Amino acid sequence: MTVVVGYPPESRGRGGLELGALLSRSGGGDLVVCCVVPDRWEVPSMARVDESYAAHLRELAESALAHARSILGPDIDAEYVVRTVGMGSVTDRLLHSADLPLALAPRGYRCGAVPQVERVTVAVDGTASSTSVLVEAARVTQEIDARLRVVTFAVRGQTMYPAGVGLHAEDAVIAAWREQASGFLTQTLATLAEQPDVGVPEDARIVDGPDWASALANAEWSAGDLLVVGSSRVGPISRVFLGSTAAHIVRHSPVPVLLLPAAG
Repeated sequence: MTVVVGYPPESRGRGGLELGALLSRSGGGDLVVCCVVPDRWEVPSMARVDESYAAHLRELAESALAHARSILGPDIDAEYVVRTVGMGSVTDRLLHSADLPLALAPRGYRCGAVPQVERVTVAVDGTASSTSVLVEAARVTQEIDARLRVVTFAVRGQTMYPAGVGLHAEDAVIAAWREQASGFLTQTLATLAEQPDVGVPEDARIVDGPDWASALANAEWSAGDLLVVGSSRVGPISRVFLGSTAAHIVRHSPVPVLLLPAAG
């Protein structure tokens, strides 16, 4: 397994580098730090602006990679490369079109003294695609000797029904949702138990909150945690209550997120 860290030419952060090193140590794979720059000047010009701009970007990239080397230090064996890409948002393209797993570090992330990933939490929503993500993640946790946890997230919202209806109606809806989610979770775990060479979850739970930040925080995180999410498709619960589950989780997760592309 090779872990590739995208490092922008203007970057001086270290969260992505630390996450890349952590994943590389956990899986025993190679680490590549790649600085991605545009392949041309955005506005066509007859004044050879492209060449000057490309040289400027190359200097920025080499400076950024030198800074990355200083952060990782001599003890981290990594390859440092520069690559070009067409104009547009690199992050946006990766999020929507990557056919390989994509890891994202939260702002200000530091792995500290944690030597490797210690626990993998998989977000499931009752769909076949989220179950396949769980199975794949469970196999990886078995390989890297990490603990496995399964979570279904939800946001209650400030008001699910008009105030005149009464809180008992809202409580009934939440209870019905939890019963449905519990059924999906039980079915998902039963499917996982039938698979060979997978880790056994130490915990499976439903976690909610009044907003996404609260729901993610209520899951109770520790150093060395990694959250795994399928990159597309929402389930029957998600269509009603959650909206774009993966996007909300990526935005509000307090721990690194690994996005696995949906099968099919």
